[in-house]
Amino acid sequence: MKNGKKVYVIACKVLRPDIQDAAKKAGLDVDFEFLPFGLHNTPAELTREVQKQIDAASASGKYEKIILGYGICGKGTVNIQSRQIPLVIPQAHDCITLFLGSAAEYKEQFGKCPGTYYFTKGWFDENPNYEVSLRIGLNIETPGKTYTPDELQIMEEFLAGWQKNYSRAVFVRSSENDEDECYRKITKDIAQGYGWKYEEFIGSTELMEKVLTAEKSSDEVLMVPSGHKLTFNEVASKLETIKE
Repeated sequence: MKNGKKVYVIACKVLRPDIQDAAKKAGLDVDFEFLPFGLHNTPAELTREVQKQIDAASASGKYEKIILGYGICGKGTVNIQSRQIPLVIPQAHDCITLFLGSAAEYKEQFGKCPGTYYFTKGWFDENPNYEVSLRIGLNIETPGKTYTPDELQIMEEFLAGWQKNYSRAVFVRSSENDEDECYRKITKDIAQGYGWKYEEFIGSTELMEKVLTAEKSSDEVLMVPSGHKLTFNEVASKLETIKE
């Protein structure tokens, strides 16, 4: 923290428990703004929402830099602009890279099994309805929940299509969170119900910590100087910056 100013983090809600833990480990004085899960499905909306937060934080004069808890995310971060203060963003395809701790680990796991669906505590916390739909599809009792026949049919059709794209369920477990056991069991049930292989990894906040504390660009972190915007290099498949 320089000149008494804080760091401002704009991130997807699915990262909340992990990036807060990373900030605590790094000993940073951080303000957080967590945006709704699922914006990567509508990249233009992701761009608008993140830019709105950047503009407000930059204009406040309270912060030395802004950290983006996003990756490429369907190119939703492309064309995002820094204003009066620099931005920092991980060189990551999506949040899975952040949960696994490095792009190298993400690449290794993708090479082993491209059809992998990753689950984390943050994912379950931000997907209560989706968790319910998975429970219904797997005939796991959910007390107090009722659905119309049309709603059940929609969920069943969605889950049937979703299932075909995957063959492995991975629970990325936090080594410091006692609540993980509940989510671990649900992930195992999901894998069993769909005939997927189940695996479990201990997650890492290493990349999040690097992004939070970065002072310059590296292979894993991109600094966006004030007055610049993010672009996407199609050949290298990574984010870059250009001056506005």
